[in-house]
Amino acid sequence: MFRTPATRLLQRAARRGYSTETTDKTLKATHKLAEEALAQKTGGASASSSRKATLPKGDKKPSKGANEKDSHWKAYALGGGALTGGVLGTLFYYGRPFDDGRDDKYANEDPFSAAYHRCVDRYSEFQQKMHEPMWKTLLPDPLPEPYQRPYTLVINLDDTLVHSTWDSKHGWRHAKRPGVDYFLAYLSQFFEIVIFTSQTSMNAQPILDSLDPYQYAMYRLYRESTRYVDGKYVKDLSHLNRDMSKVIIMDSNPDAYSMQPENGIPLRPFTGKPNDQGLLEYIPFLEGIALFNVPDVRPVLKAMEGGYLPQKWAEWEKKYNDQHRLEWEQERTSKPRNLGSLLTGGGAPAGQDAQQGPPPTQLEQMRKQIRETFSAEHGQMRQQQDEMMKKEMEAQKEKMKDMKMTVWDLMSQVSSGQPVVPPPGSDNQQQPQQPQQ
Repeated sequence: MFRTPATRLLQRAARRGYSTETTDKTLKATHKLAEEALAQKTGGASASSSRKATLPKGDKKPSKGANEKDSHWKAYALGGGALTGGVLGTLFYYGRPFDDGRDDKYANEDPFSAAYHRCVDRYSEFQQKMHEPMWKTLLPDPLPEPYQRPYTLVINLDDTLVHSTWDSKHGWRHAKRPGVDYFLAYLSQFFEIVIFTSQTSMNAQPILDSLDPYQYAMYRLYRESTRYVDGKYVKDLSHLNRDMSKVIIMDSNPDAYSMQPENGIPLRPFTGKPNDQGLLEYIPFLEGIALFNVPDVRPVLKAMEGGYLPQKWAEWEKKYNDQHRLEWEQERTSKPRNLGSLLTGGGAPAGQDAQQGPPPTQLEQMRKQIRETFSAEHGQMRQQQDEMMKKEMEAQKEKMKDMKMTVWDLMSQVSSGQPVVPPPGSDNQQQPQQPQQ
């Protein structure tokens, strides 16, 4: 009789008196060791681990119930119906006839086609309104004489007056272009200065408050005043409510004044360099426009095209001075000396006039006088403005100290409907009336 190792173990256990429970555990451990040894020898997995829970042949996975399919179809039908209703409602509302008195050019079409074309027209009008400035006139009417400046200077903010950078350590930082303070203060004598930026008012206003605390720029215009054309913000000067023959715009982006290029001066962008002189170099030209009282700035700007404007203006001014010297020399040599001056020795010698040179030109005389006056008065004006700003800040601090009620208390009191009682000791506090005797 063939005996397995398990049978022999049972017989030995019976002879030695081991319990059947201990023998069963031993048999299970032996079978497990045998299976693991067989798996290692054949390179496969153990018999117990290789078993897979597979379905018998012919069985199929249970399919979704009919109720679940019906719920999906109901959701699709509900969504499609809502979408169709929304489209038809929009077409009905925005496709109605115009009520502003215009002729209905789609009256002869079928109702659906006419409603569709009216929707398209209304959408086009909405897009056009969104791309145009919010106001037809961006500036109020000019001030009366002598307060109104004869010319209007529109100047950009970004990369023209300041250069902005951002990094993860410091956030936004703004570098002021060298000479901005003098540029705005000096030219405010001749020009109505308008700072026009394509930034929103929320972002640009704090920068302008720090850049121009004395408000030499009379007006500020933001993105809301621009026109959106081909993905770019364009500054339409025709909405300024000013004579275009007296308007000059300075911008580092020529696309910004593409609608009135004849009024524009392209500036070199400011990149943050501390030795930049790109703004101050334009002062002689703008000063000359005002001192010569040019009737129309556009032909002058046209004549300065084709090169760097400050350099071309310096060349023109040199020719102007040379012509003045030539006329003076011709007049000096052709002027006869009378008999009285010859007999008495009167009159200056010819060599002395040549040594002194010609008198300054009219432009040089006016420029010298205006700059001396500005230097003398500007310091006093700045001092007075600083004192006024200091007093205003001190007054604001005193008001903050006198406020006994916090913002939270004020909001709570207002929301509860109670009257706002002024703090004790204030002038607005009403004294209790004495009872009548």
